[in-house]
Amino acid sequence: MSEDFSHQSTDTETSLETLDDLVKYNNCKNIKNKTKKISLIKKLDLFDKNISNHIHSLELNAEFEYIVYIFARLFNPDMISIFYMFVFLYHAIIHKNYYFIIKPAIHIFSVLILSDILKAFFKRPRPEINLNVKRLFNLRKKEKNFSMPSGDSIQAANFAIITMFYFKVSFLGFLVIPFVMFARIFYFCHYFFDTLVGALVGGGVSLAIAFLLRKLNF
Repeated sequence: MSEDFSHQSTDTETSLETLDDLVKYNNCKNIKNKTKKISLIKKLDLFDKNISNHIHSLELNAEFEYIVYIFARLFNPDMISIFYMFVFLYHAIIHKNYYFIIKPAIHIFSVLILSDILKAFFKRPRPEINLNVKRLFNLRKKEKNFSMPSGDSIQAANFAIITMFYFKVSFLGFLVIPFVMFARIFYFCHYFFDTLVGALVGGGVSLAIAFLLRKLNF
């Protein structure tokens, strides 16, 4: 009887050791997986910064920089508000269409809210200004929130969808997107991936909204 009991005790200890080893193995495996994920994120971050650095270190003639400056400011909240106000007045006065602005407004505020949510989620710091590189304008000092995604790139892609669906201009709006992306990186406001993600999110969400409004006959 005592032999059986000692046998059971030994078996229990063995099973406990095995369980303990299994827990350690799983913990070790989880740590390795997390390390791999962190490593991948770091590699992507480094790759992004290397690409962006090529644009950050560029210096342009004053004439070209003025053009870049226009694209860097084109989709700031103050500029885009003025633009859509003129659109509203045009349709209200010329076409007597007082409700036209509702559709673009749905697009603008939807992607604006999404942009703020994503910035709060990623919390990516903006690039540091390279003081050794000449710039005529310091747009970076005006940016106080996070970097990912680029709100201007989101609005540029949103603008492209709006012009395609509501102004029947199928390609012109899309030509603006890469220039806005470049300009925002040029002035140290963003990294390349910030603008790329912004353009993809802005275009995708705005396209979904446009199809939804069309389906609802709105």
